[in-house]
Amino acid sequence: MKKKYFIPLLAAVASMNFSSCSDFLTEDPKGQLTPTGFFDSQASLTAALNALYYNVQQSQCNSNPGIPMCQGDDITSTTGSNKAAYLSADAFEVPTDTKGVQYLWLWMYNIIQSANLVIDNAPNCSNVTQENINIALGNAYYWRAYAYFQLVRIFGPLPVNIHNVPDNNQTVPSPVNEIYDLIVSDLLEAEKCNLPAKYTATNQVIGNMNIYISEQAVKSTLAAVYMNMAGFPMNKTEYYAQAADKAKEVIDGVNSGKYPQALNASWADVYNYGNNYNNEIVVGITYHEQTGGWANYDSQMSCCHQLGSLSGWGDFLAERYFWAKYPEGPRKDYVYAKKLRTTNGTCVDWWATVDGQPYKVNSDGTSNAVVTEYRPMFTGFTINADAAGKPATVPYDYAAPYWTGMCINKTHQIIRYAEVICWFAEASARAGKYTSEAATELAKVQARAYTTAPVNSDLATAAFLEHGYEVAGMPFAMVNRRADEFRLNILKEAYDYRTGPQSYVLVPKGTVTESMDKNGVPFTYTTTADVVVAENMPVTAAWQGDNSIYQIYPPKEVEKNPNLKR
Repeated sequence: MKKKYFIPLLAAVASMNFSSCSDFLTEDPKGQLTPTGFFDSQASLTAALNALYYNVQQSQCNSNPGIPMCQGDDITSTTGSNKAAYLSADAFEVPTDTKGVQYLWLWMYNIIQSANLVIDNAPNCSNVTQENINIALGNAYYWRAYAYFQLVRIFGPLPVNIHNVPDNNQTVPSPVNEIYDLIVSDLLEAEKCNLPAKYTATNQVIGNMNIYISEQAVKSTLAAVYMNMAGFPMNKTEYYAQAADKAKEVIDGVNSGKYPQALNASWADVYNYGNNYNNEIVVGITYHEQTGGWANYDSQMSCCHQLGSLSGWGDFLAERYFWAKYPEGPRKDYVYAKKLRTTNGTCVDWWATVDGQPYKVNSDGTSNAVVTEYRPMFTGFTINADAAGKPATVPYDYAAPYWTGMCINKTHQIIRYAEVICWFAEASARAGKYTSEAATELAKVQARAYTTAPVNSDLATAAFLEHGYEVAGMPFAMVNRRADEFRLNILKEAYDYRTGPQSYVLVPKGTVTESMDKNGVPFTYTTTADVVVAENMPVTAAWQGDNSIYQIYPPKEVEKNPNLKR
């Protein structure tokens, strides 16, 4: 398990990890190797790719770049603490703490710059096979497209950098449609590189999962991009047909055996740490096991997703309303903790109170809740501890102790094959093609998710909902719940619910509840009233249309480039 990937140890590589954003390459070049002198062998090309993947890793190793995703109706955050930026996104207001927009911008442009370096110089590498040049170019084009795809859905118009040419902070943001043209162009270039369906070389694959970008990863991402072009803000609905075509290429490739992807047989294995590198993952970001330390190459998400009262950081918590609407079945039991394990080992329902009475908040801010947050917990990054206190390589079990370490090599699942199926089904239904085949494929996702799979009366709606359920609580999925709502321009529905009475019944009257009293003694009680609880963070900001949907440009970047304005 203790394998290392993409660790850029060379000083030359470290010099490629740029910190500037819209000013591209205005830093002092003294002491740096120039691309002309560096790109002269396979080793230097590999080092440049390592630098690119270092930035890819850093873009998700902590929760800051994911803060804008709290706009989605699946995710909120802890009140108080250091969570002002998360809660501002959740409340559709201009943040006073801008670390979310700053870090997302920073790392996406770092990815872009690293990709540019490879794109502009890989073709000139000497003593390198054309196959390896194509692999380098395909990966670089892909991640540049990915970075712009992330940015355009959060900020809208963007300054474009494709050659790392100094701009003196004068680049005017390009409109959204031109950004999408660049994204598609890059992905089509990556597609032309004939990337492998399955890598075999060291540092390009681990277990059953490609680390480098595959042919099917490019096609899957094109499907997602075309779907977004069909939706908000471009609304070019003709692109749903192209999305369906591209997703079908992936599915046909899987069904023929060309591509190694497959659905995990059980939802227990989707986020199972023992199944960290599996065939369902189409695009994943790998990390390293350096347990117990604040390592640059590890993911901190196991801390970020656990409730603060259960030894986590509580950065990304579950919205109660989305949890209540989420259909019952095996998937829900592994997306959310079915029960919460308290620090003394007692398992309770998230809505449990210490006195068996309806939930109430006292005048001093305390409540009668057993678990302070009084909400469900996502488990996609939660890992159990084994007998020795180390991360257990088994499916998550709510009754077993949590692993409470901070950093771990848990794979971030950027795209799963189940998502590609959902995209195929929705795009096909909206385009009016492949609908019978699409319904058959979607049924495979549903069969794994439910004890009794639903009957699809509206294939497009069913596929849209299924995708949202598949990625719930995953802010770093390439198409997360916020992205789905953005595409269909329904983020205001989340805003409207949060500013309304929030009278949805979360848990019905008469539910038998496992609880624990103030002395830590477990007991059960039956709810005497429907559980109806508003979110902790009131939404008071007025809805400002597109200005509520898009995040502000990072103030530090606005100071440097006066053209960054709405």
